[in-house]
Amino acid sequence: MSAAVVLATDRLVAGYSAEVDILNGVSIALTAGEVVCVIGPNGAGKSTLMKAVFGLVRPKAGQIVLNGRAISGLRPSAIARLGMGYVPQRDNVFQSMTVTENLELGALPHPGIAVRSRMGELFDLFPRLAARRRQVVGTMSGGERQMVAMARALMPRPEVLLLDEPSAGLAPLLVEAMFDQVAAINRAGVSILMVEQNARRALEISHRGYVLDLGRNRFEGEGRALLQDARLAELYLG
Repeated sequence: MSAAVVLATDRLVAGYSAEVDILNGVSIALTAGEVVCVIGPNGAGKSTLMKAVFGLVRPKAGQIVLNGRAISGLRPSAIARLGMGYVPQRDNVFQSMTVTENLELGALPHPGIAVRSRMGELFDLFPRLAARRRQVVGTMSGGERQMVAMARALMPRPEVLLLDEPSAGLAPLLVEAMFDQVAAINRAGVSILMVEQNARRALEISHRGYVLDLGRNRFEGEGRALLQDARLAELYLG
C-alpha cells in the first residue's frame, strides 16, 4: 500500500463483558482513497469492530490509530471531531424530523461548517434527497433513509466514513443503488471502511477486503482477488 494509512487497528481485543471477548486480535488498515470491506459470518465480530473503532465499545487491548493519532478509549464525539463519520446499521436517522433537519443535526457538533453550502454539496451527491429536503424522514423508503443517514454523517466533511451493513433491510432493487452511492461517496474523496453481509457485491466495489471469523483475521487481499479465491468462496461466499 503506497498511500498513507488513515485508519488502522493493531491486534484489537474488545467485547461487551469482562468474561467474553468478541474481537481477539483483529488488525486492519485503511489507506487514503480506499473502500475496504469487512465480511464474515454472523458473530464474527464485524459490527463490534466498527463500534470499537468509533469509541462505542472500549478496547481491552491493542491499538486504534486515526491519521497517526492513537484514539483507543476516546469518546465518539472526540473521534468524530478528528475526522471520522459513522453510520450504524439501525436507528441511524431522526424519523420525526425532515431531511434538512437531520442534516443540520449532523453539523451541530462542528462549529464553523457553512451549513447551507455543505448541504447543497450533499444534495448534489444525493439528488434524490434534494427533491425531498422538506419531507419527514419517517415517511421515506428504507433506501432513502439510508441516504439521509449517510448524508448526515458526511456533513462535517469526515476523511473516514464507517458504514455498518448499509444494505441491511433494503429491497433488492435498492441494494444496487446503495452500492452505487457508496462508490460515489468514495469518488468524492472519502475513505470508507464498510461492514457488509452482501459479501460478493461489497468485494466488487472494494479496493481491499478482510474476512473475520470468530473475532480473528482469516483472509485479506484485493477485493477482486478475494472474489476469485475458491476456498474463500466455499467457506464464506456461499
